Amino acid sequence: MKIDAHNGQQVCAGSSAGNCLSKKQQQKKPYMPQEWESVNCPYCGSAERQVFEKYGSELQFTYVECAGCGLIYQSPRPKYDERFLHHAYDEYYVYNPGYSYCEKGRRMWEAELSEILKFDKKRSAIIDVGSCMGDFLNVCTKHYPVCEGVEVAQNMADFTSRQLHLKIHMEKFEKIEFVEKYSCVHISHAIEHIPNPVEWVRKSLQILDKDGILVINVPNMYSLERRFKRFLKRTGIKSSAWKDSWRTPDHMFEPTIGSTLRFLDENGLRVLEHYTYSRKDAAARTPFGILYNRLLRCGSNIRFFATPK
Repeated sequence: MKIDAHNGQQVCAGSSAGNCLSKKQQQKKPYMPQEWESVNCPYCGSAERQVFEKYGSELQFTYVECAGCGLIYQSPRPKYDERFLHHAYDEYYVYNPGYSYCEKGRRMWEAELSEILKFDKKRSAIIDVGSCMGDFLNVCTKHYPVCEGVEVAQNMADFTSRQLHLKIHMEKFEKIEFVEKYSCVHISHAIEHIPNPVEWVRKSLQILDKDGILVINVPNMYSLERRFKRFLKRTGIKSSAWKDSWRTPDHMFEPTIGSTLRFLDENGLRVLEHYTYSRKDAAARTPFGILYNRLLRCGSNIRFFATPK
């Protein structure tokens, strides 16, 4: 479970949103890491970088820009260990046992699925990595004979399995020994939370069927909205400090379109299409969405469709 590091919305790691209850009223102590680690670029491995911006409740965290591929990532960052994972995903949330699938959320996921089905002609099996409470899988069951998820949070995995009668893997994605091949691997707003995205891409390639589709949804660091907010911070109009001091920097990196295209290409994937989107226009098919998200690619999130080379 996580909180979105930039808009403060309560969400769950992975596909689903709005499924967790925050404890932030109970936890006021600022988050300060006990240990730090300096890392190279998670995409290309380059050690060459320059400071991009400082952020956090006391500007204690640092984003750097990779000189090799342009990815924005944390370095130094809090040491990625069990202590950090506890603060980032466990300490501020409780499981919501009364959660139910809503029509508004269903429409959003159906809009994305309609895009996926244009590329996945085989439609034999789909797996959602970071399946949370199963909102995305809930709409997939009408189109795929095999629907599975990956979710390391026990309560959420149990909920999805019980509600949808689907198989939910309860291990780290890169460690699972899969028997099934999938025509689609879906990773939505989860890969930026792990320290080594290369492992997830390689695992996806291993389990994809011939001509299978990898779908990756990530935030857009260079969206128009974020560019504007950064301008306000650099001019001093807006503070770079977080008001919610307990928040953790749980995005290990912040994707950009150029760096992610290069990353996928260098790891054996051919990108079929990419565009930006918003939660209100998940398929970017409205007249405004076609201009703003598909042509100009200024939206707050990016979606990539890729297939093995």
